[in-house]
Amino acid sequence: MSDMDRTPGSSRPISRRSVLRAMGLLGVAGAGTVVAACSSPAATSAPATAATPTGTPAPTPTLEPGQTPPPTPEPTPQPTPEGELNVYNWDEYIGEDTVKGFEEQTGIKVNYDIFDSYETMTTKISTGNSGYDVTFATGVDVPGLLARGLVLPLDLSLIPNIVNLGPEWQDPGYDPGNQHSIPYMWWTTGFGYNKANISEDLTSWEALWDPKYANHMAMLDDYREVFAAALIRLGYSVNTTSDAELDEALALLEEQKPLLRKYTADDIGDLKSGNVWLSHAWSGDVAQVSWSKRGKDVVYVIPSEGGIRGSDAMVLLANAPHPIATHLFINYMLDAQVAADNTNYIYYMGPNEAAKQFIDPAILDDPTLNPDKAMVAKLQELLDLGPDLQKYQERWTKLRS
Repeated sequence: MSDMDRTPGSSRPISRRSVLRAMGLLGVAGAGTVVAACSSPAATSAPATAATPTGTPAPTPTLEPGQTPPPTPEPTPQPTPEGELNVYNWDEYIGEDTVKGFEEQTGIKVNYDIFDSYETMTTKISTGNSGYDVTFATGVDVPGLLARGLVLPLDLSLIPNIVNLGPEWQDPGYDPGNQHSIPYMWWTTGFGYNKANISEDLTSWEALWDPKYANHMAMLDDYREVFAAALIRLGYSVNTTSDAELDEALALLEEQKPLLRKYTADDIGDLKSGNVWLSHAWSGDVAQVSWSKRGKDVVYVIPSEGGIRGSDAMVLLANAPHPIATHLFINYMLDAQVAADNTNYIYYMGPNEAAKQFIDPAILDDPTLNPDKAMVAKLQELLDLGPDLQKYQERWTKLRS
């Protein structure tokens, strides 16, 4: 591992996502005692306690004269959390004091490493022996990761704070029953622009093809997101596998390419610095810019035609060296106050219903971060396309060549 001892927030905010897949099989011994000792006392909710058994207790066997009682069975040993934890996450994608708080509460040392692109992360974990314990994968990629043996089942008895998830996140289609992943944050994809440079109100994807902003625009360096923007403009599904529709999208993107300043891996830095005036972007990234002094004129738009909605999930990686510590970390991240602290710092909405009481009202009331049902109905989710993903990759290579 290259930077395993790096601390969070050590470099400029980068961005998120793309695509891949995976599978796993471990099984971590259950342990209510460890959970009770290590889970956060600030958790808003707690799992229901087991009902007290009722009925007549079994009779004590009668011993014959001189007979000795049978030995008492040894109690099942409780798992002891390991002393370290290796986390692999996006930069600036966790609360400022979250890692420190976990270390102080559990005594577990966290080795925190960051990745600058989703492809970097998936390439690293695809060996099945990355040395990391937990990473943050796009939710819809979980079935593929599971199929490839790259993630392991979770022992939900070690994650009692799972009760804090909102109802819509307790049984996601990509991972029924949260057996292999725990939702972390969700986002939308649209665009951000600087009103100091662009006075008109932009509402459509068409703005990213407008020649008057030539050399002042950027698209995300993410092939699924880039093709999604073109497909939405054309009125097609962002998950189409039609060669004809993908060729239309490619032609539209080739028309756009000469107008762009760059394909960006740092929409935050580009918008904040003024390097670009208008950028394809993720909602939380633009919020980080617009809430800063240098980015006060930057606004985020979910285009009128619709956009992308996605989510990230925490997963236990294959051959994780510290599986019990991983469960305790996931449980800690689900604590209501901790989850709210994460959202309040990175400006991404999480799935934690219990956390809402602690989230900054300005975030909860911001329709670009927490869109209403009418807008959510216009959003599409990028799906794992299996072998058909190659159709996108081949056209992306052609576009970028």
